[in-house]
Amino acid sequence: MSVDSALIVRKDALPTVAQLAADIAETGVAMDFPAGFALDQDVGGWVPVVVDGEPSGFNYAVQPLSGVDPADLPEGATEAGDTLLSFGGQGSLSAETVLLVQLVMGRRYRASLLIEDELLPPEDGWGPGAPLDDLHVGQRGSPAKLAGEVEARVARHYPPLPTARQTMVKDLVKQLVVFAIVFGALGGFYLWSQLR
Repeated sequence: MSVDSALIVRKDALPTVAQLAADIAETGVAMDFPAGFALDQDVGGWVPVVVDGEPSGFNYAVQPLSGVDPADLPEGATEAGDTLLSFGGQGSLSAETVLLVQLVMGRRYRASLLIEDELLPPEDGWGPGAPLDDLHVGQRGSPAKLAGEVEARVARHYPPLPTARQTMVKDLVKQLVVFAIVFGALGGFYLWSQLR
């Protein structure tokens, strides 16, 4: 599963990774970013992070908004900022990690969320020092807990796909059953013809 979204921000308002980690810690979640990572740095790939001791991460890319075709942007995008931060989650914990980073960035740094060609601007009272109480794990749950709930819900509603070995055995049994039916029918005709 891949979940792709982006934030539009003002580059000069981007926090340091240490400041972002401190902001995220206010929600009750410990998130460790890799050494040398910076939010204004175009990684163009996977950023491994550790969330409450669990390995996670997300795809991350940075692009100036001036490099994006205006026809591809929703109305109000250029007023929202000058930099596009693209995120891609892979799996439930990765998606919850991206969501938490984006919620904190929106709340504290007035980042606008861009998802499926829709721009969601920050609320009026958001900015530096905005409260993160409703994002706290006591209210919302930890990323690992939320990811586990999603996986449990999916497992309840969608049976797992058979493994390649199970599929091979199933196909072999089908072939043997068809062979046995054909062989039994031919044997039955032969016996019937001999008994006549």
